[in-house]
Amino acid sequence: MKKIVIAVCDADQAYGERLVAWISLEHKERFFGCCFSEAGSFLEHLKAQKPDIVLLGKGFLEDPDFLEQVPKEGQNGELKGQDGALWAALYGQGEGDLKGWAGSLPVLDKYQPASQMVREILSLYQGYGRREEMASFQRELIGIYSPGHSIWQTPFALTLAQVLGQREQVLYVSLKECAGFSQWFFEEYQRDLLDVMYLCLAGGVAVSDCIGSAAYQMANFAYIPPAGDSICLSEVQRQDYLRFVRLLAKQSGYDVVILDFGMMVPGFFEMLGECSKAYIVTEPGELQEGPMQDFDQMAKRQSQPALADRMSYLTLPYMQPPPCQRGQWLQQWMWGSLGDCARRLMGVQGGAD
Repeated sequence: MKKIVIAVCDADQAYGERLVAWISLEHKERFFGCCFSEAGSFLEHLKAQKPDIVLLGKGFLEDPDFLEQVPKEGQNGELKGQDGALWAALYGQGEGDLKGWAGSLPVLDKYQPASQMVREILSLYQGYGRREEMASFQRELIGIYSPGHSIWQTPFALTLAQVLGQREQVLYVSLKECAGFSQWFFEEYQRDLLDVMYLCLAGGVAVSDCIGSAAYQMANFAYIPPAGDSICLSEVQRQDYLRFVRLLAKQSGYDVVILDFGMMVPGFFEMLGECSKAYIVTEPGELQEGPMQDFDQMAKRQSQPALADRMSYLTLPYMQPPPCQRGQWLQQWMWGSLGDCARRLMGVQGGAD
């Protein structure tokens, strides 16, 4: 599979390096990123390799000689780039107006969360005529699983949903048994995950409507209530789980779907393989090392070569929660060490946010 080459051009070298590092880490199976802080070095690079996407930032957009290389706007409003490359401007508030040819480029907010920037780049690239290459990026599916069944897995997943939900449409889906939501959040649910699965798989109703019939809003994201009779999760067929996950990815209407796994339900590893990123989480301590090693060995035995590239092993911060009034768990997680961990993970701190 051909990797899409993204060139980040910005005089702030630290910013460029952080953005490229995030893109390469989170999407290494599809993207290759490189950064340039000087116009001359980038022009030399163009002689040897033609990028698919060029992002122009501070120091490049103001250079009149360099702008001679920027594509002009064609008669039909299309941008004519180097060998078909997509060119776009990285613009930060207070950096002045975009002038000349640069003013005709698509504009990306350079200080938004890196995850959202990648999604906007993909949308532009798809609209630029690369639909076939970008078909697998229509929605982002994130899986979360703890081999040692850490009690902090679901708080982390919910915190991650809050962080991403500040700028994107996020749906959280719990596949955990005995998830505890009714006690945590003082809700009595009329419909839950099993009802939504049944409606989606039965057909005849739009997937987004099936979700809307049961979804609740929490902070910055929507969620489907976990299964009330969670023993039924082990009775759902493998093909039904896979079909449901694929429907969520393609037809839910959300930018990001977070799957919070519990037990290894039928089709577990295949569902992990459907995810663009799967975080395998553990807690600090020697007792967690054994389950993690068992999981790693099991994952390596799967006949899915791409699975290893999509999995990231993550040790959550040491947690000793202070007293908290019931119903305020989300706020505590968001602004505590779990929130710090999620924000770092999603690239919403530092120069790449």
